Amino acid sequence: MMPMQRGRRATRAFAPRRRRSGAAARSGVRGAALAVALLLAGCTAIPSSGPVEAGLDDLSQAEQTVQYNPVGPVAGATQEDLVQGFVIAASSPRDDYAVAREFLTADYAAQWDPYFGVLIADGSRPYRSDGAAAGVLSLAAVAKVDAQGTMLPVQPGPSTEMRFEFERVGEEWRISSAPAGIILESSMFGTLWSQQQLYFVGAGNVLVPETRWYLSRSALVTELVASLLEGPGERLRETVHSGFPAGTALVTNSVQVTDGIARIDLTGAMLEAGPAAMAEVNEQVQATLQSVRGVTGFELFVDGTPLRDTPDGDAGAPRQVNQFSDPVVLIDGELGTIVSGEFRPMGGFAQSVGDLDPAEVTLAPGEQAAALLNDEGVVLVSDDGALLVDDRRRLIAPAFDFLGNVWSVSAADARTLRITAPDGATTSIRAPWLAGREPVAVRVSPDGARIAALVPSDEGSQVLVAGVIRDENGVPVATTAEADVQLWTTGDPIDLDWMGQLRFAVLSGLGAASKVTIGGVGQFSAEQGSVPGGRQVSGGGGRTQLRVLGEGADLFSPQTSGWQRSESDISLLAKRG
Repeated sequence: MMPMQRGRRATRAFAPRRRRSGAAARSGVRGAALAVALLLAGCTAIPSSGPVEAGLDDLSQAEQTVQYNPVGPVAGATQEDLVQGFVIAASSPRDDYAVAREFLTADYAAQWDPYFGVLIADGSRPYRSDGAAAGVLSLAAVAKVDAQGTMLPVQPGPSTEMRFEFERVGEEWRISSAPAGIILESSMFGTLWSQQQLYFVGAGNVLVPETRWYLSRSALVTELVASLLEGPGERLRETVHSGFPAGTALVTNSVQVTDGIARIDLTGAMLEAGPAAMAEVNEQVQATLQSVRGVTGFELFVDGTPLRDTPDGDAGAPRQVNQFSDPVVLIDGELGTIVSGEFRPMGGFAQSVGDLDPAEVTLAPGEQAAALLNDEGVVLVSDDGALLVDDRRRLIAPAFDFLGNVWSVSAADARTLRITAPDGATTSIRAPWLAGREPVAVRVSPDGARIAALVPSDEGSQVLVAGVIRDENGVPVATTAEADVQLWTTGDPIDLDWMGQLRFAVLSGLGAASKVTIGGVGQFSAEQGSVPGGRQVSGGGGRTQLRVLGEGADLFSPQTSGWQRSESDISLLAKRG
């Protein structure tokens, strides 16, 4: 049982913020009609002290960082006027979306659920009548956010159609049926909602982030803590865990922030946490709240009484994953890194890599081994020598996870993933979500919690992301049965690599050029221009470390407005992990 201390509060201030990857770029331009219809009321910072109201469905006193004041229906409004006005009115959640409800009949206003989710759409919103008392709004949807704040992109293609029905209320039309949730343009969504990361604990005692989206308001701290207590989302449920004991909840359904310190008062179930779980809780809360404006630390309480830290309570606490690395290339048969424009050959086992005539090379974390693909198959190379670990046909580039396991995949049977441990022992696990697919790249995230696959689609390319299930020793035993499409992009799939725990870079072919697209789990994607003849990409942990090997054996690095040749005579661009 976790000991408690009365009197002195155990306050945890945030350490200096670790370097983090930037939020994904938001696309779209606010439509002229929307800009004219909305009046910007002004901006205020999130309060750093005072009470914080709780709950996504309690907005009566919550302050938004940006507030809009849309107008209600006007006399004589047509059915189309009502639909377009209703969509605009949903930009204001004030008083439980009171203005938007004015467009609805009294009965339906009580039933409509704006918290069901958000459909994010860009471009015009054409409307057509469907009989005397119904109509359809056509949208170019780009993403959707569910009630838990999880975002998924929407497949490009035909317009998304939303049906509305109407009834007469006196002399005026009102909406009697509408889709649940709200509709927002992407720029409007980015103004009203913020991207946050919840942190849980994965295999190997590492912190694993999960992206969620929340209304930017004073209740944000409460919502983040409540989400931590609810646990990870569906795709991570079998992959990560939380230090909070089952049944732990907020005592008053709110978290107060005073002088930058978040006071988190929990129910008695929290007392079941031992020292190890308590260390996990502290790291989860710190990592989750560290990016929230106005919050500089936190205090944990149980029923109003401060929790006391146990001696050596931070020993064995989960760690952050930071993966920023210099590019690794093969030049004239030598494997080495490029540091400030200078090629530095690697020693040890790396000196034999070039002799094996590799087409693809992946370095293990810590650079203690490499996995390469050549004409024989996937070969594990270390100081102990070279070992052929997979000789199946149509193999693609191998990957490592953070525990040093080699992952190899055959495009001919992508459902079966072969795992080779550092000692050469081989097992296979199933990936049912890859059945019938022919991936060109499969990569494991730096924290080992997710696996991504770049596959062809009817419209071009897509990235599927599933969870990795491991046993108590971190050994992979399965993937989640299903995966989410986290990116759609045009062009034939060429290559994929992670740029951190949540973001990835994709190469897709469009004629002689290769387009670079940066996407992420639960994030917007953004096109980053094209590289002539791009054939390999290395994420390196962040955008500044991103590299693309293009035509003429030239290595390209990102610049503010595109790509620049940085090195030449590169025969291969390696990956890490």
